[in-house]
Amino acid sequence: MGLDDSGFDAVVMSALAGVLGGVYLVGSSVAIMANSAEGALLLGGSVGVTTVVGVLLLTTAGALLAGQRWARYLGVLAFVSVVAFGHPTPEAIEAVPVFQTVVAVLSVLYLTFRDPVGKGDRSNVDDSTSAAKVGSTIR
Repeated sequence: MGLDDSGFDAVVMSALAGVLGGVYLVGSSVAIMANSAEGALLLGGSVGVTTVVGVLLLTTAGALLAGQRWARYLGVLAFVSVVAFGHPTPEAIEAVPVFQTVVAVLSVLYLTFRDPVGKGDRSNVDDSTSAAKVGSTIR
């Protein structure tokens, strides 16, 4: 995977995944320490689901920064999990879950149609006259 590079869009997607993953891990930690789910930002009302999705998002962030091609698929899985478990309820609409769900939907759409980790360009060296084929001229 040495020819893969992460561009600006991979850094932006990595930042989104990192922030959301960090928020979910902190939220699940607060819920564990407080011994209740009241007031904590949990996905699906479960500490376990929130922790798993947070770890998936942080893994996605690291893989995107490292230029791994499989990070796109992990990102789609992680952001779909945010949409599935974090959608706001119609009777109690709050700004933070709505914002996180909108960000997750936009991220899924982006990752579905575009790969943020692109292939590196091959250099434009003519192989017939390159030093590797002819031999070094420095002796």
